[in-house]
Amino acid sequence: MCGICGFVGVESLDKLHSMTDAIAHRGPDADGFFCADGVSLGHRRLSIVDIERGQQPMADDSGNCVIVFNGEIYNHPELSNRFSTEQPYRTTSDTETILRAYGHYGTACVHHLEGMFAFVLFDRSRRMLFGARDRFGEKPLYYTTRPFRGISFAFASELKALRACDEIAAGAQLSDNALISYLLNDYVTGNHSIWDGISQLGPGSAFTYGLSGSEREGFHTWAFWQRAVAFADSPVTSSPPSYADACDRLVHLLVDAVKRRFMADVPVGVLLSGGIDSSTIVACAERAGCMPLQTFSIGFDEGSFDETPFSADVARHFGTDHHHRTFTSADLVDRTERVTRMMDEPFADPSVMPTSLLCELAAEHVKTVLGGDGADELLAGYDPFKALRPARTYERLVPRWAHQAVVSPLTRLLPDSDANMSLAFKLSRFLRGIHQPEGRRVATWMGAFSRQQLAALIPDTRWAQHYRQPSHPGTHSTDAFAIALDFYQESYLTSDILVKMDRASMLHSLEVRTPFLDTALAEYVNGLPSHYKYRRGVTKRLLKDAVARSGLLPTSIIHRRKKGFGIPVARWMRGELHDYFRDTLLGELPRPLDMLSRPAIQTLWDRHQRRQANCYKELWALFMLIQWARFVGVATNGVSQLTFHSMGNASRHAA
Repeated sequence: MCGICGFVGVESLDKLHSMTDAIAHRGPDADGFFCADGVSLGHRRLSIVDIERGQQPMADDSGNCVIVFNGEIYNHPELSNRFSTEQPYRTTSDTETILRAYGHYGTACVHHLEGMFAFVLFDRSRRMLFGARDRFGEKPLYYTTRPFRGISFAFASELKALRACDEIAAGAQLSDNALISYLLNDYVTGNHSIWDGISQLGPGSAFTYGLSGSEREGFHTWAFWQRAVAFADSPVTSSPPSYADACDRLVHLLVDAVKRRFMADVPVGVLLSGGIDSSTIVACAERAGCMPLQTFSIGFDEGSFDETPFSADVARHFGTDHHHRTFTSADLVDRTERVTRMMDEPFADPSVMPTSLLCELAAEHVKTVLGGDGADELLAGYDPFKALRPARTYERLVPRWAHQAVVSPLTRLLPDSDANMSLAFKLSRFLRGIHQPEGRRVATWMGAFSRQQLAALIPDTRWAQHYRQPSHPGTHSTDAFAIALDFYQESYLTSDILVKMDRASMLHSLEVRTPFLDTALAEYVNGLPSHYKYRRGVTKRLLKDAVARSGLLPTSIIHRRKKGFGIPVARWMRGELHDYFRDTLLGELPRPLDMLSRPAIQTLWDRHQRRQANCYKELWALFMLIQWARFVGVATNGVSQLTFHSMGNASRHAA
């Protein structure tokens, strides 16, 4: 695992040093630089495979191609066996395998790589940069094609590396569309970034950038892989396997995926919550012969959030060397600035805070861990799946006037609770998305602000054009379940879950590998019928039945109630951290966040404090936005960059 960066134009080691220094946490073990032919490449290394000889930038045998690479190629052993018959390897590094694959297949090499990766390769003879990002976007890759004083193209693993280059930082402006996207969704969606003119390479995408005089000049991108979720009215496969065969196949693919991800020259552990996903990974590790094993978990002093008894049970069952810590309100205060700076963009998933502590704990013992991310998104593990059919029924039977005049007021009479996912909180969320198109319903349930709330928060009418809530892929279908599944994979997984884990782990120089996002496994699961994954109120049905049939886990683990990985923000806002949150939310707003309505923020705060509603999601999103504006939204030269770009050009980025 590493950090990469580079640019085309001026050749400058000083600029490269500034950029790599900004992402030194991604690779504290070594750095490396390449400057020639108008191209500058930088690398920070976290040594996992071939510790002695895997330094980067790495050149091929001819010296013609030079690469910087972040990630792991899990089919490296198979590919290296194939390529080494042509010419012996100089290393045992998977970086060399990418160079060999490019030499053999050209830009089509990405089809042959299984893993999590972001890389950029300079083909000197063709005067061309070629780069790619893995299929689900586990590893980040930001870029800009906007000319900045002698730099025509630049890329980096994190935004902070791009903004460490003075030429780029001086021209950066905040994207108004990305800000609205954040307020609607809790994160910046799609392939955009919070900075206008800086984008992300999409998951499963590749690019070429031809230098002046090359065969094809300029920036060109394409998708080399696309997800294919099976819709009931447009199935991926017309003849699915039997349910029993699907269960057996899932276990086989999981064990194989876990075994591949133990490829390392350093010890590998597991992040263990005690839920079925991470517990299954531990069980697969045992079956694959990858024991003994170290496991890591985080707990809370609020019972409805705490899962440590379950993780301890799993650790005892498998005999792992288990480590755990408790996340407290003091930890939240202590980590706010570090985590906000780490994220680069406003990010309102509160679980990033304990995730940071969890990664810090694991990094004290190992360099690499396996995690359960992706299981809920592939196998329908979230509670909103249970609400899809009731939502359709409610919308059909209850007129809008009755919903607004009768039902909504009555739900406000339910007693508010600080508990994790209380009845009142879930019911209020359910009702707010009930009249949304099905392509936006789940996103509305999960996001911080509704369109109506945004209109009160940002009353300036110029912002109305940014309030569009576009539907997500698959909305031509009548299959509400598959639409929701597609949203979770296309948006929530890529822009929230994987971003959170990458930044939190890299802050502590820890590599996290995700077996559930193995390509063969994901393609197999996405091709199965919806009712294999969810049926009659049972979420993640296929996984639960698969591990039960195979004897991987005891019944007590398989069927326990899902908690999620939240933190008791609602309680802390009303209790021990009341003043901390109040001073941030109701204090002076950083410019230009003063376009936010202070009365609207005050109303949210008052309603939450009086227990008229649980407004923690809206308040937390505002809290993290204000913290981001203070700690990150300023250029390195101290000149504020919080100026909005061209409100009239809303059509260029979807909110």
